Parts: sequence; structure tokens; C-alpha cells
Amino acid sequence: MGFVPIDEQVVVNNDATDIKNLTVIYYTLHTDRDRDGVLDAAGNINQISPQTVTFGIAGRGAIIPVNCNRDGNNAVVGRTDNQDRDINGNNDLVTGVARLEIRQTIVAPVAGPAAPVPVGWGLKLWLGKARNTDAAARNHFRIFDGDANNSVEIIGPETADEANITTASVGAAKAYGIEAVRFAGRNFASGQGIISLFIIQPEVTGANNPTYMYAERIVAARWIGNHHRQTVSRIYVVDANNANFQAALGVPVANENPPYALTLATPGASALTNVPYLNGNVWQNFIAAGRLARPAVSRDRWMRDTIVSGHSVWPGNGAGVQSKDAFMKTHRWRSLQNWIYQTLISQNVGLYYPAAGSADGINDGNSGGNIAVTPPVQKTVNGATTYYRYGRIYFGNNVQSTVDQSSREFFDAQNMQPPITLDTDWLAVGHVDEMMTFVPDNNPANAFKKWKLLVASPATAYGILRNNRNAHGNAPLLARPPHSPGNATPNFAGLGIGNAIDATGTITDFLGNGQAPTSWQDINTGNLQNYTYKQLRDWNINGVEYLINQNIRRLKAAFDLTDNDIIRVPVIFIPVHQINGNFTMADKVSFWTMGADNGFNIYPGRECGFRSGAMTGDMVNMFVGNDKLMIPKPFGPWIVDNTMPNNGHDLFEDDIRQKIAAIQNGPECVFIDDWDDYHVAHGEIHCGTNELRAPYDGQTAFGNARYANWWTAVDA
Repeated sequence: MGFVPIDEQVVVNNDATDIKNLTVIYYTLHTDRDRDGVLDAAGNINQISPQTVTFGIAGRGAIIPVNCNRDGNNAVVGRTDNQDRDINGNNDLVTGVARLEIRQTIVAPVAGPAAPVPVGWGLKLWLGKARNTDAAARNHFRIFDGDANNSVEIIGPETADEANITTASVGAAKAYGIEAVRFAGRNFASGQGIISLFIIQPEVTGANNPTYMYAERIVAARWIGNHHRQTVSRIYVVDANNANFQAALGVPVANENPPYALTLATPGASALTNVPYLNGNVWQNFIAAGRLARPAVSRDRWMRDTIVSGHSVWPGNGAGVQSKDAFMKTHRWRSLQNWIYQTLISQNVGLYYPAAGSADGINDGNSGGNIAVTPPVQKTVNGATTYYRYGRIYFGNNVQSTVDQSSREFFDAQNMQPPITLDTDWLAVGHVDEMMTFVPDNNPANAFKKWKLLVASPATAYGILRNNRNAHGNAPLLARPPHSPGNATPNFAGLGIGNAIDATGTITDFLGNGQAPTSWQDINTGNLQNYTYKQLRDWNINGVEYLINQNIRRLKAAFDLTDNDIIRVPVIFIPVHQINGNFTMADKVSFWTMGADNGFNIYPGRECGFRSGAMTGDMVNMFVGNDKLMIPKPFGPWIVDNTMPNNGHDLFEDDIRQKIAAIQNGPECVFIDDWDDYHVAHGEIHCGTNELRAPYDGQTAFGNARYANWWTAVDA
């Protein structure tokens, strides 16, 4: 017996009448190379199949799920299924583990009992990297010794990159489970690996020497960041002494179409949890490795900042596809991560931390509020159009507010939503959600224009004030109206901002040259410095607006964005603290104004200038639901009108409501008072919430079954 061509005949002792027909036994390797849920026929002998991993309608290369949820109770609390050596329950087999198979084929001249395999024959399964620049493939994929619950790793981060397999254990065929330990990213830019099966017949090639081989290319499933055209299926908010906010938020959530559940996160009651990461071939945590101290237990209220909403999809085992909600853990070190690891990770929700174990620095830029995704967009240049069917990630990444390198490499390696970098250094917190967001617009026929971009605009705010100065000059800003939520008195209640200073003023005040009640902090002395309403106004209109428009120009360069796609939202900003250093002429807002004017003649974010925060409620920092926009109350100029249900109306609310109403069948605007819970801490509703969203229905959106799944939708 041996691996020889089928039906070969051997002449014995030169006697042509004594011909022996040999029985042939050989072994092959099988994966779901064509991604239809069924293991395919073997590739070519002594070759890697396919030659390269490809995508599109004829794409090839088995897609392996990143098993980053927690299906079984045998997984340690605080760890995902791909952070241990086992298959974690029967559900894990269906929703988190792919298959490969070794098959034995026997070809014999006469049917009968299976021929015995020679004693010396052996099999070796080996996992190799697809690119030299990648780290060892066993750090990225794990192969189990079977495909049953509690099957154990035989190749992977905690064992080795190869495993000897006996022919007896394979029998006629044996299936093995395989999962991805991580998404593509740092030291794994390709997202790929190569599985090889070496067959050893010592009588042919000597002991331990491969006689022939089969090999298959595999690729980790991709992570896709969610955008606002995806249906919300759950909203999260932190339980942080914010009962009034929870109640106010719960009303529009309960009336959404389709509806979804509100889940309270409880970091103040969550046990301290180690954060595991792969170091070489062992799992460690930041604490044990001395990388970071434990974050103190607190009611960390910034639900948006610790995770980024996303999902992953891959071919299932059998018919259909599998998908999993998968949050990206940001490189942020606050107590909310205890709840994330203790409670959020579940059978239905996964988590992946691309910067875990890295030496990357931590700052406010590493927050979910600074990482967002556009809806589907396109870019046309010289008649050639590039389509971004899953949108594009955008984030601020500058001197002060930086996204860590590991997370940026993670975004790049997914090759799905090419990132756009914006300038957020002019903001004290430094997050993109402070200056813009996208809302759905279902009307345009073009599937890549079904959105409007909402952008914060001081110029719009001051324009509203000017237009109403004559008729309503005494209308107050930054005051709760009588009998409004949070104000049970019949009088206006002034709102504090920054050191609890009452910031209330009238339209006439804001358009005048009097002393503003607010102040900024001198970075050198720590002293509070006063300024006039005129300084504030000129700085907003000529400085802040200019930088926001610079970011709009960056977006216009990245995709087809016109002024008609933009809705300007009234927001007034204030300086929070001054930046140390010396300005240049290029930093000046007005060439004709002498000097820095205590920072008000310097563009925000530049040396000697200011970093800024929203003064009025930052309405673009909203939660975009299914048919409702949950918008922070701006506390703009309030016009008293006792004939109206609320005895008046807010001109800033009126402005955005009218602009959204111009979108045919557009979402409903619901205004929520988040001032005390979020605004005074330089955040708003978007910062305080997070969500799950259903995977985007590309087949319906683009009218072609090809776009139902990312691996057929993309070409690279």
C-alpha cells in the first residue's frame, strides 16, 4: 500500500500475467474555502489553496469567526471564549467556531473491508503565517482537537504551531474546530493564516519527512463599526445618580419604531476585573504585568467612551450566516470597564480590545465619543467613483487628543471603513461627537446619500440671536424655563457652567460688549480670567466656526459631501483653559487685531489659544435612534408664549426641529434635559449612552444580493 496513482498496476517478476492492483490510501484537508457553509473538496496536492485570499462574488479562503463573546459558563468571568483553550458549550460550536476536516480516502480494486493503514504512517497539522510581517499565526488562530463541547486547543497561543495526529484518531474522517483569537491589526495586518496537513510515509520519504501535503488559506472575520443607518436593538446608560435623566430618556426609547430595551450599566457595583491580553503564548492582565493600576470603583457615567458599537459576520456552519454584536474596547482606563468585562460580555455580545497589552498611551482621544462611522458614502474623482458601502470611520487624532496606534492599526487592517482624521485639538475633551453627527434621510434615490450631516455652528447660533434681537432682546439663554423638568418654580432658573457660575444672559447681553459671567482658566497661574461677550462672540464666529469648517473641508475631500447635505446646528462654545506656548502670525484669528487678545485672537487648539467646550447644550451630541433623535436641551433663547403647551419655546430647539422636519418622513426631535448629569462635565446624551445595532442590510440598500454579506460586497 502507498500513495500512488489510482489503478496503477505492478508487474511482478517480469510476469505480465501476475499483475497486482494496489490499494491506495491518502489523506486530504478540507475547509469552507468558498464560504457557503459546507466544507469543500480538497485543493491541489502540494499547493496552497487558494493561491491568495480573495473577496467578491468569486472570493475564496475560509473565513474564521473571532470568538469574542462568552457562550458557556466554563469560560472564566471577564474573559471571552477565545481567551481560553476550550470550546465553551454547544452554542459556541454553532455561533463561534468554524470547521476544518481531515479525510481518509481508500481506493481498492475490490470492495471489501477497509485496508489497514501502515503502522509507520503519520499526519502533522501545521499553522503558519501568511505574511512575513505578521507575528506567529498560532497567536491569531486556535485549532481544537475536535468539534465537540470542551474540545481542547492543540494548535494555538497556549500550545504550539503544529500538532502530530495519528491516523487511528482520524479514521475515515475527523472534524476539528477552529476560531480566531483576534481581529486583524497590530502584528497581524493580513488577518490571514495557512493551515497545512503533512502526510508522512517513512517508506517513501524517510521518518518524519513529509511525503505530500495539502494546505488551505484562512482569514479572520472582519470587525465592522456601526453607523446611524443601522437599526438600534438596545440602548445602554450608566446608573449614576441620574434618575431624572434615565426617566426622560426612557420615554422616547419606549416609543421608538421598532422598540428596543434600555439596559442600565452599574460600574459602581461591579467587581474589580483583570483585563486579559495575550503576551507571547500566555494570557496575562495589565495589573499582574504592572502595566496599569486598577481603576477606582466609581459611577463612571461615560457609556460611549469605553466601547465602540460594532459587529462581525461570517459564513455559518451549514446554511445561512452567523453574526455577533462585538464592541471594540477603547484604550481607556476607568471603572466602567469592570462592568463591561463582568456583565456586558455575554452569549449575545462580544468584546475586543485592540490596544490590550500595548505600550500605547492613554488620553481622552482614546474614547468612543471620538470614534464614529459615517453611513454609506461615495467619492467621485475625475469620473471614477469609489463606494464605501459600510461607511468610513472618522476620529480626531492630533497633539492633545490622540487615538492609540494599536486601535488605528486595527481600523486599517479591517480594510472595510477607511478612516478619516479630523482636528479635535480645539476641544477640551477632544471628541468628534462634540461637533458633528449623521442622521438618516430615507428620501434620496442614491443609496450613498441617505443621510444629513449635522454640524455645530456658532455662526448659526449668533445669527438666530441677531434675527431676534429687536423682537425678543430680553429672552434669556442658559436658564430653565418656568415649570420645566428640573425647575418646579414659576420663575426662570439660571444654569451653572464651569465652577457653578450662573451663565444666564439675554439675547441683548450676548450681542453686546458687557462682561460675560463665565471665565477661563489661566494654565500658568490657575486663576480664572474674565472676558466680554464681544470677545466670546468674535472668537466663536471667526475662530471656532473656522476650525469646524476646516473639518468639513476634510470630509468633503474624503467623500461626496455638499453644503446641501449639511445641517448647521446652533451651538455656542466657551474657552475652558488656555494652552501654554507662543503663537505665530498664522495662529491669529484676525491679522488686524494686536497680539493674542488674551487668547481670543488665537485659533482654538493653537498655542496661546484655548481648548473649548459647549456653552449652550451641544445638540449635535445626540442619540440617533430608529425614528427619534434624543437631543440635549440647548437652553437657548426662551420666548415666553402662554398660548403654547410649555408656555413658550426655545429658538435653538425651533431651528433644529424645523431643519429636521424638512427631511421628508424624517426622525422626530425629542429634547432631554441632561445639563446637571452630563453637560456641566463637558458631555451630552451621546456621551452618556451606547447601543447595539442590527447589521446593515446591504442587499436591500443596494438592490443586489451580492451586498448581503461583506465578503461578497468588497473586492479587497
